[in-house]
Amino acid sequence: MVKRLLLVDDEAAIVEALQDILSDEGYAVEAAFNGEEALQRLHAARPDLMLMDLMMPVMDGRELLRRVRQDPSLHDLPVVVMSAGRITDEERQAASATLAKPFELEVLLETLQKHLPEPESGT
Repeated sequence: MVKRLLLVDDEAAIVEALQDILSDEGYAVEAAFNGEEALQRLHAARPDLMLMDLMMPVMDGRELLRRVRQDPSLHDLPVVVMSAGRITDEERQAASATLAKPFELEVLLETLQKHLPEPESGT
């Protein structure tokens, strides 16, 4: 079964590049450009993992992460946080994993594989 990812970042170039890369790796990737949009998408159809930036407009990643962890229907969702800024100890504890931008593609893929089973081929 194909694993579904929600990618949350306000930088369109990053979203486009990661969508292409992750789709080529066999993931189904949906995008949101801020925390508010991400929450709507999470409640409409829960993904297998959320890959999110911290610095975004409307609702930043810190608030999104806090709300996800407080929501009984989402609190166990694997969340990989990526940021070019400082990631606090509290955010590290709330996230399943953290990545400092810029990161190597191999590190991202290894992190996803650690928190999700490999997608099955042919599905």
